[in-house]
Amino acid sequence: MKKRLRWGIGVILLLIPALLTSSGCQKKTKESEAEEQKVELMKKPYKNEEFAAGTYAQVLIYDKGHGDADFDVVKNQLNELAAKFEVYEQGESEFDRINAQAGIKPVKVSKVTFELAEALQKYGKSSDGYYNPAVGVMTQLWHIGFSSGQVPSDELVKATLDKVNIDDIVLNAKDQTVFLKKKGMMIEADGIGKGFIAERLLKTLKDQGVTTAVVNLGGHAYTMGKNPNHKNGKWEVGIANPQLGENQDSPLVGVLTSRHTSFDTTNYYGRYLKAGDKIYSHLFDTKTGYPMETDLLSVTMVGDNPTYDDAYSNVLMNMGLEKGMKFVNDHDEIDAVFVTKSKEVHISEHIPGEFELLDKSFKVVEGVAKK
Repeated sequence: MKKRLRWGIGVILLLIPALLTSSGCQKKTKESEAEEQKVELMKKPYKNEEFAAGTYAQVLIYDKGHGDADFDVVKNQLNELAAKFEVYEQGESEFDRINAQAGIKPVKVSKVTFELAEALQKYGKSSDGYYNPAVGVMTQLWHIGFSSGQVPSDELVKATLDKVNIDDIVLNAKDQTVFLKKKGMMIEADGIGKGFIAERLLKTLKDQGVTTAVVNLGGHAYTMGKNPNHKNGKWEVGIANPQLGENQDSPLVGVLTSRHTSFDTTNYYGRYLKAGDKIYSHLFDTKTGYPMETDLLSVTMVGDNPTYDDAYSNVLMNMGLEKGMKFVNDHDEIDAVFVTKSKEVHISEHIPGEFELLDKSFKVVEGVAKK
């Protein structure tokens, strides 16, 4: 039986399909009215839910006349992609083959796997190392989130530090190969793979004539079209309470209404290891080899590029509140909601929507919130 080593479920972002808020009517053009007449959207979508690709997967389709056939195509594509990217104990995926040949020889991969490898390298380098796809050797050593998880010795931790250099990931576009320079290196798609896969699933749905849909992979929600349950067509997402279960007063911290289409949450306690009185997160500082320390409980990245947003939700978490907020406020195309360990909710300054606080044990420090 296959045992997946990555892609824990950890549902962090919950999609709210029903109308929660309204903020006036949007003026329609003749073109948009004509387009709406061609497509009949339902208030209650067709829904398919299952455990696939090592995570909880949900697909919602609002177009009338679509359903089972579309779900079957998307499900098959989801499983095919995951089978290439996941890391298995049995070494069955293309990523497994890349890791097995680290320090030995380049591995020829499929076109889509090479595209993912390019994205891993791109965001690893552009983020100044705050996102590092070569972290696999550390996650494998600690095994956080699994029954075999344990705190390794300092000696073993230090031995991983020379195996996480992003520059040691060598891509050859002509031969379509991936090579890890040092033996023992491991790359993984965790932290970017869901967004990468979601982009392709949404494109497939669009090619099948679907205009309005939601793909939710393990709490990362990606949308297409306008929300038929909101007057302005905005999407409403619930931001899950990121505290450990026994400390939660409410399952949701609040609800965000946004014109954006991609919602990615990185949660400090998404997977964790408890050793004595100390709790270790599954998120690593690749400069030390130990789980990162941060003032944040979760970061919800809000944008329109699933792969980028998935990667940068991890980047913002690793940056911490001050650096992360500055980064978001310097980029008009993205927004973010930061939840701190001191139970404060910080909202980026140009967020185009409203955040409604539901759990009153938290406090909104910045941004627009409904009381």
